[in-house]
Amino acid sequence: MNVVEVQNLHKSYGNRHVLKGIHFEAHAGEIIGVIGKNGAGKSTFLEIIMTLKSFDQGKVRLFGKNIEEAHGAALDELRRNISAVLQPTQFYKSLKVEELLRLFKAYYQSDVSIEQMIADFSLASHRKTYFEKLSGGWKQKVSLAIAFLSKPKLLILDEPTTGLDPHMRQTLWAYIQHYNQKAGGTVILTTHSMDEVERFCDKVMLIENGRTKQFDTVRRIIASGYQSMNDYYLQNVPSSEESVS
Repeated sequence: MNVVEVQNLHKSYGNRHVLKGIHFEAHAGEIIGVIGKNGAGKSTFLEIIMTLKSFDQGKVRLFGKNIEEAHGAALDELRRNISAVLQPTQFYKSLKVEELLRLFKAYYQSDVSIEQMIADFSLASHRKTYFEKLSGGWKQKVSLAIAFLSKPKLLILDEPTTGLDPHMRQTLWAYIQHYNQKAGGTVILTTHSMDEVERFCDKVMLIENGRTKQFDTVRRIIASGYQSMNDYYLQNVPSSEESVS
């Protein structure tokens, strides 16, 4: 089943044309990386498929439903199937980890066990710690746990491992893969880490200047003549210096 379908997506902010023709689709159970340099339109693309922003032209379908035709209860139903971990992570600073989990469990009306979630994400040692006192890696773990409370069909991650050490990056990816494999959920993420794309993603979309430059499986991209995804990125994405006129 197509979880996300995007055709010829355009979005402008005043005179600034940010998205100029995005074509994309995601099936159930896939992990898809969205790559491109800063300012290419990645975050705007994610915000649109999360139904947080409108768009000017094109078609966006979530779970088989045209989002432009979804209003009220129908739109709420679409949103209930989506969770996200965005940058920067911000939650209620005056709440402890366990309190945050219970708050969002009530908000999502989730039947997920808090104790099981604490065990799954190895949060026991920090359950009584205030969120603002956590390191960046632990904040990301708590944010993922909160996102999974709603048992989403679609999980959106915006640079989820930025600034984390290799051990924490590996831990977070283990949780992401576990969710993907256990629940059959679809994951769409932005990242500048090409080694993560190569190791963990089924497909990748390269956005350049607001357009889909390439959308294919990681395997086919590398097989087309590249040593790695890092090699592909360096050969296909101009550096900031090259793009300055």
